[in-house]
Amino acid sequence: MMKTKISKKTKRTIFIYLAIVLILYIVVEVLPEVTDIFETTQTLEPGTLRLSYETTGYLIKDESVGVAAESGDIQYLVSVGTAVKKGYPVVEITPDGRDRDSSRFSEYMDRLKGFEGLSEESSSPVSGIFSLTIDGYEDYFTPDNMEKVKRETVESLSFDSVNLERDSVVKGEPVYKVSTDDNWYVLCWVDRKTAEMYTEGRDVSLELPDGAVDARVHSVSSDGEDYRVIFYLDVYYESFAESRAVDMSIVTSDNEGLIVDNRCIVKKDGYEGVYVVDKNGDYTFTRISVISTDGNESVIEDATFIDEDGQQVYTVDVYDEVLKHPDSALEDDLSREKETSHGDKAAEGE
Repeated sequence: MMKTKISKKTKRTIFIYLAIVLILYIVVEVLPEVTDIFETTQTLEPGTLRLSYETTGYLIKDESVGVAAESGDIQYLVSVGTAVKKGYPVVEITPDGRDRDSSRFSEYMDRLKGFEGLSEESSSPVSGIFSLTIDGYEDYFTPDNMEKVKRETVESLSFDSVNLERDSVVKGEPVYKVSTDDNWYVLCWVDRKTAEMYTEGRDVSLELPDGAVDARVHSVSSDGEDYRVIFYLDVYYESFAESRAVDMSIVTSDNEGLIVDNRCIVKKDGYEGVYVVDKNGDYTFTRISVISTDGNESVIEDATFIDEDGQQVYTVDVYDEVLKHPDSALEDDLSREKETSHGDKAAEGE
């Protein structure tokens, strides 16, 4: 059996390739960490710190589903997304006496067995937003049931919806939906640490697929290892009637101030602060007031702030340089204070 001989040119090509890969790894993975170790200060600059949490939200609303009272041709009298009043005509069915297969919607109607929101009326049974989409969970994701909804149950569901628009219908089939939009809710689950930020009544912004909407924390309750959070809304959202499970961001704050790396912050004498470095390389502990933090960075007040005792405190300014690894500076500071204290006591004893 003949052995394949690799040419010197091929070996050189492989070596160069591996060398490039190694260099790229060093640049991307190693160099930033090494650079950070030797970076001794941070310059404070103005900015905005955004605190948000990514999760899946489930829209909760009062809904009514219209079903065909008889088989026949159907005409839609209003367009999707239209706000209709209770009693307003929304569809018109003309009986034709023909037999049709109604199995297309059986899966969804099975989910809606016993649903009190089913209506055979051709006029809207409630005031709300007209739509032609159902998912079969109109009787599950309701304001009356939302506090009982379990995460493990929701994550086992399939949220495929069906379009109801067609030319003809069979008796008992779903033909439209109306969702009340004066009060609605969004339910989600978050971890324990995040749940601590969502106190009842707090205002937040929910960034949904079709835009941001203002919301208020309605309730927070434990559900296994996580927490069920429900937000209350009374605002317009374009895809309100047709949406159920959506990817969203919960934005609790967009605070402006000076941005500082949390590693710069230390505690001295019970106060949070940073060590500001002057032109000579000397450093001074300076108290700060943290507006908000994401765990890695904080946004802090500049110039002055009022502390918990009502006293005005002079703090850091824009473009101040602060120590990025201040632990040794804090230890030196405390040692000097300790030596000064010992010296004062010795002088008193003489």
